[in-house]
Amino acid sequence: MNEVAERKTAPVLDALALLGKSDSATVVLVGSGARDTMHGRSDIDVLIIHEDDHRIRLDRPGYIHLQQQSRTRFLKRLENGDDYPAWALRFGIPVRDPCGWWAEQVAAELDYPHWPDWRPKADYARKRIVVSGELLDVGDVDAASEEMMFAASHVARAVLLRHGKFPLSRMELPSQLEELAPDLACLLARLIVGNLDSDGLRSGEILLIRHIDQL
Repeated sequence: MNEVAERKTAPVLDALALLGKSDSATVVLVGSGARDTMHGRSDIDVLIIHEDDHRIRLDRPGYIHLQQQSRTRFLKRLENGDDYPAWALRFGIPVRDPCGWWAEQVAAELDYPHWPDWRPKADYARKRIVVSGELLDVGDVDAASEEMMFAASHVARAVLLRHGKFPLSRMELPSQLEELAPDLACLLARLIVGNLDSDGLRSGEILLIRHIDQL
């Protein structure tokens, strides 16, 4: 058992125990917490996989970002080329795997790895760019910056996947992009720390669209 991962996910584990779900739910630490690349603004990302489609309400601190999925849904996303389940299987740290289901999926992924489809990432990024622009139009720079960060993260993942590199956590994306797309790497790094004004965000829109068009 990874003691650091267990400590990071302790509020979720305690909440599951109170609901009597400790013996059925698979709990995995994902994101920057699993890669040990967290910074001051990072959330702790936790994935819970249930045997069925039933999602449960859990009391947890605000700094924990929680995803709940059924086993069927998780595997379907994997087959459909979603990079989230592929990432979780490659880099996630299991904290609870009561029936060994997660270990079986990791072994299967090692034998027959899934390569995510980059195209949905580019499509999703376009939508977030539009939302960012609309927020800038009404003067909400903070919200626009948040949307732009999501857009840039998705463009970064699309670029990396298109070039045969598996994306790591968001904090690691800029370093992965340094040779492939240094301008995109710089933009994402600045968005992560939140130091772009409205003019910088407008320029970022143009840069992201250009990279999407070049894919």
